[in-house]
Amino acid sequence: METLRSRGITRDDVWQAADSLLKAGQRPTIERIRLHLGRGSPNTVSPHLDAWFAALGGRIQDPQGFAPAPGCPEPVTEAARYLWEAALQSARASAEAALAQREAALVEASTALQQEREALAQQRQVMQARLEGAEAAMVELTRARDEATERAARAETAAAAWQQQAEALRAEHAAALAARQAMQDDFDARRAAWDQERETLMQRTAANERRMALELDAARVAAREAQKLLEAERKAAVERLSRAAEAASRQGSEMNRLGQAIAVLEERVRQRESLLAEYREQAVAAPAEAGAAAAAPTPARRSRPARVALSAAKGRRRGRGL
Repeated sequence: METLRSRGITRDDVWQAADSLLKAGQRPTIERIRLHLGRGSPNTVSPHLDAWFAALGGRIQDPQGFAPAPGCPEPVTEAARYLWEAALQSARASAEAALAQREAALVEASTALQQEREALAQQRQVMQARLEGAEAAMVELTRARDEATERAARAETAAAAWQQQAEALRAEHAAALAARQAMQDDFDARRAAWDQERETLMQRTAANERRMALELDAARVAAREAQKLLEAERKAAVERLSRAAEAASRQGSEMNRLGQAIAVLEERVRQRESLLAEYREQAVAAPAEAGAAAAAPTPARRSRPARVALSAAKGRRRGRGL
């Protein structure tokens, strides 16, 4: 039933009720208009009331908009004039209050906006600082990664160089062993020749002694000459034997020196193989040391590969001095 009655409210009903409330010194609202009319829903009254407020300024500028009808009694005219002034003052007060509220809301919104801008600026500074820190960390990590890669490359190069040196030492050791074997074979051949020559000389001396013994009675003078010849041959044989013994002694000394040189070469080969194993371990451990190098740089000092290379160079110089 209420819905049917609400549909009967017109624009003029709402405007007349709003004029009556304004003339009575009250601010027209939806609830007051509904109470004044005794019916109507807020959805029906609201658009008509908005239209009334929209037209109120023009009606205020036209005093005849609230003027009483011609022929009204004077008391009614005075009452209407009083109500008009009261309504005008109320409308001005309402407009000023609404304007003050809007200005206060605008100031509050401006303050909130300024605070929000400042907060955003602070957040932007914080984000910028974080971004710069992240970029610096990225640069540091990139530098550490490049250093680790360079160290690994140097370690691989050094390992390859040591591998080549080790192979060269192995070849040198094999050549030394071959030379030693050749010298041994030559010494054995010479010793056999010396032994055969000594046996031949001994046989020749024995034959000469037998021959001279048989010819002693027949030719003593020839025997003396033969004796002299025999003595000369003995001296020559002794000298040859002495020279052979000295040569054998020198050959033995040479073989001892060669054996010592081969022992030194074998020790150098073992040292180079040990260094090669250490370089391989360093090449494997190089990527794990990149984080420690980026977090706390080590003081400048000679690296282990440089010290090992220096020690190996000294060892080579000592080996050449032998």
